[in-house]
Amino acid sequence: MENKELLEIIKKLLKTNADLDFLLELPECDLKTLVGCIRERFDQLGNNH
Repeated sequence: MENKELLEIIKKLLKTNADLDFLLELPECDLKTLVGCIRERFDQLGNNH
């Protein structure tokens, strides 16, 4: 998966149109980690409600 695709996933998860292009400077593995952390947090929040 390319960084631009990962960035789009992050934007969708966060429901934002904010300029997050600075994240494109991160290596792909770091972006994947970030996506995983965001998803995990959302899962935790979903289980608490």
